[in-house]
Amino acid sequence: MRRYLIKVVHICPIGITAKKLLLPQCTYLRNMGYEVSFVFSPSPETGELRELGFSVEELPITRGRIAPADFASILKLREYLASAKPGIVHTHTDKGGGVGRIAARLAGVPCVIHTVHGYAFDEGQSSIKNWAYSLIERELSRHTDIVLSQSIEDVETAKHLRIRARAGYPIWIGNGVDTSLFDRSRFGVEAQAGLRSRLRIGQEPVITIVARLTFEKGYRELVEALAACTELQWTALFVGREDRDGAAIQRLIQQHGISDRVRLIGDSDEIPLLLSISDLFVLPSYTEGVPRTVIEAQCMALPAVVTDVRGCREVVVHRETGLVVEPKDSVSLASAMRAAIQDPVMRMQYGAKAAARARKLFSEDAVFRRIESAYELAERVIG
Repeated sequence: MRRYLIKVVHICPIGITAKKLLLPQCTYLRNMGYEVSFVFSPSPETGELRELGFSVEELPITRGRIAPADFASILKLREYLASAKPGIVHTHTDKGGGVGRIAARLAGVPCVIHTVHGYAFDEGQSSIKNWAYSLIERELSRHTDIVLSQSIEDVETAKHLRIRARAGYPIWIGNGVDTSLFDRSRFGVEAQAGLRSRLRIGQEPVITIVARLTFEKGYRELVEALAACTELQWTALFVGREDRDGAAIQRLIQQHGISDRVRLIGDSDEIPLLLSISDLFVLPSYTEGVPRTVIEAQCMALPAVVTDVRGCREVVVHRETGLVVEPKDSVSLASAMRAAIQDPVMRMQYGAKAAARARKLFSEDAVFRRIESAYELAERVIG
């Protein structure tokens, strides 16, 4: 427990981030003696988090590109922070980090922490965009006390681009999952058979993706790749909440004639059970931070086919725990999936190595200890 109470406000654009990504670490911090609360846009998750004992302030924070509404968000957030008087503000995502860090400094918050969930600049964008985003991040980091990074690659990128917080370059924390929850041995034959029956799945291999329904996650290439593998037996599970491309993705599935082989699950609280009946995990994203869904799948002893982008290549070792293909390349994706579908021995070998590696590097407990060390550094900053 802390020797004295420190109020911590976590800022992110939407409630689903707080619930799905931040809740475990915030619960850990609360158990360590910190008073933890959230700020995000009006979201369905507000009530759930309040029921768990967390204070939630709903303030509009836009997602995506910089917009005029961001200035209003900064002013409202500054006013709230000046009233709440937290000792630490901890921001998340690019927009949450931009709006939140500026507001925290304007409000005179003693310590500002930012977690990089994946920099906005990457190899898939134009050099002008990358230059602009890196310039913004360099300036924001000058007004940040501590920067944490889920990705080792982002730490090296920050050093190369001289993106440095007051306490130094980003500190690697990783991205952790609850390895006791994502454990295949939890699910017996009866539970798996019941789910297969409910989803109308026989004994064919099951290919699963867990990602919001947007083309940025590679759904276009995935549908095209699946359509190229119709000579094989498989069923695909598309697990993820409706996003801006949901309707277009459904039309694409119909146009390629694979509607009877794809199950659109939507958002689900049964991810571990769904993974337990899966044989192959796929995430053909255009860009990622450090994808927790892939780590969860690997903990469940699933081989993964992912794209060669930051984060994905950090989690999946090519030809050891899965296969890594070029982004936006449905032909290479189809070839990798076909190889995995046709070779159950390879799937078993890759899956076993994936589970061992994921549990060693990405356990929740290890990540929490790294975050706790960063908060001890924050206490020294506060004085």
